[in-house]
Amino acid sequence: MSNYSKVQFISWEVHTGPFVVTRPPVKTGLYSGLLDPTPDNRTDALGQCWDIEARLAFTADAIAKAELSSDRSAGTLKVFMAPEFLYRGAGGAYLHDLIDGWDGQAPAEFNLPAPYNGRWRGLFGGLRALVAQAKYEDWVFVFGTALSASFPSARQRDGKFVIDVRQPGEIYNCALIQRGGALHGTDNYVSRKHYISPIDFLQWNGAVTQHTPGTVLPLDPRAVVPADVMGVNEGGALFRIPGINDSLGKPIDFGIEICLDHARSGNSANPYGRIRTAGQSVKIQLVPSGGMRLVSDSIRLQPAGAPTPRSYAFNCDGLGNLNGSAGSHTQVWNGPNSAPAPAGNCLVAASSGAVVGGTVLTAVAAQVQTTLGVVQGSLLWNNGGNVQGAGQVRILAVRDL
Repeated sequence: MSNYSKVQFISWEVHTGPFVVTRPPVKTGLYSGLLDPTPDNRTDALGQCWDIEARLAFTADAIAKAELSSDRSAGTLKVFMAPEFLYRGAGGAYLHDLIDGWDGQAPAEFNLPAPYNGRWRGLFGGLRALVAQAKYEDWVFVFGTALSASFPSARQRDGKFVIDVRQPGEIYNCALIQRGGALHGTDNYVSRKHYISPIDFLQWNGAVTQHTPGTVLPLDPRAVVPADVMGVNEGGALFRIPGINDSLGKPIDFGIEICLDHARSGNSANPYGRIRTAGQSVKIQLVPSGGMRLVSDSIRLQPAGAPTPRSYAFNCDGLGNLNGSAGSHTQVWNGPNSAPAPAGNCLVAASSGAVVGGTVLTAVAAQVQTTLGVVQGSLLWNNGGNVQGAGQVRILAVRDL
């Protein structure tokens, strides 16, 4: 159990938007990622395993660079966040089996070579392993989001069942929130984005081998308003991480709203986020996104109905700079609740790579080594123009909690 009187926010500013091949009037594009030439990128198990391995290697470099410039005091909670769509692959979403991997042999149908054909931890298992080190004891990691898809099965003439890619894939857009440290592997939370945005999948790729709006279905229909086990609407946006407490020993209340979930809720009836619809307030409000900024009407910080100088809303976006150009950005506010934020409450507003006082920038590696060779960051994150590569981590100033 750890008590914290300070907090330090750290963002991974990396562009996670699509690769634009041609622009209007005929617009086409694709999802950046590694692939093994196959007829269908959506079911390319080898390419997706390789893609995950490479993204894990870049993630390892990003968090290691962040740790070098962080406040190493045990009384300071470090909150690292990456943007939405950090992990999705060339098909637009990984096969869902690859999120948690397998304990024994890989499914024979995948026909995978070593090291993927034996025990393999998958994406989330790999992320948990990265931070299971003593130096990350006082860290909470919000690993952007990972997109995965599952397909219905169809029976073949030989009696075997195979995935039926003629049917829409069921899509999951999930954020893994993980406590660091050698002994905290089970101290985590996974939150799923509820509202699919019109920009989440390419509508203009001209290819059937990638996921598109017409070939995906959300896990939950929009008409379903999620409720937690206590019946609280949108309660799944609220969580605690075991052992993460404030200076008085009270568990820290976190909230997470992935992109559009920060601006819409209640079956889209409410023009504000899930936390406000739940009627709750939090100490730290997290908004990993791919095309969103902090929304005044959605801010719900503690204490409700009073000034909130030691509670924070934190946004890390992977689609655009604050001026609207392609890039990424970081925002931190400390209130007020549901009211336009005065300049004094807008603590940090930084576009990709911009020098901003009170923050430190460190570039993430340009390339990493994988089982199948060296991978350039520009193969994984690239807008088809001059915004490409693994970006940089931004380490913010320590603040009272």
